[in-house]
Amino acid sequence: MEIPEPEKAELRIPKAALEALAAAVEVRTVATVKDGDGLDWYYPVGTRDEDHVEFALLPGGEEVFLRMSSRRDQTRVVRIEQWHELIGHIAGPTA
Repeated sequence: MEIPEPEKAELRIPKAALEALAAAVEVRTVATVKDGDGLDWYYPVGTRDEDHVEFALLPGGEEVFLRMSSRRDQTRVVRIEQWHELIGHIAGPTA
């Protein structure tokens, strides 16, 4: 039996939200909020009242949840290697 290729999910992140995440990662300033399931969601400090990127490290450390605050029902799961690649890409070599 042939296994179909998984569909790639797309997460659209506005430029301002991506820049805020990159700045927070670069200077290591993130805030956290715990959801109803006890999962810690991190986001750039000072953006709570704005549309912002949120991320959560899943137990075990192999995957990361990623979502926009305005679309919390559309959470994406990325492998930790993909997360490190994304962070390195948006924050540059000093992250």
